[in-house]
Amino acid sequence: MTDGQILSSHLAVPLFVGMVYIGYLLRMLSQRMGAVTKMPRYYRWFDLGNALITLATLSYTFINSSVLAGRPSYCLTPQFSLLTFHLPIALGVAINGLVALKYWGWLAKQI
Repeated sequence: MTDGQILSSHLAVPLFVGMVYIGYLLRMLSQRMGAVTKMPRYYRWFDLGNALITLATLSYTFINSSVLAGRPSYCLTPQFSLLTFHLPIALGVAINGLVALKYWGWLAKQI
């Protein structure tokens, strides 16, 4: 790794934490709106999406720490990265996005 990569390797963690926080805010707002409009409890899916994003955040931190330390080598394989980072973050963002669209899609129709 170069010096720039080493210095910036953990800068994405606050971004992922912010994504979880936005998911939590959308969950709370959707829960209140769903109670008023008598929608089914789709907001519970935000919990799954946020859990997957949290798993990806922990995996990202672990992979970066492994790269900096040079071990363990199984953490540096593409399969480990795919299964513990890329798939969970893609699924988490997709779930949160679809549930948010279900609750808040009417706003897009108004514009």
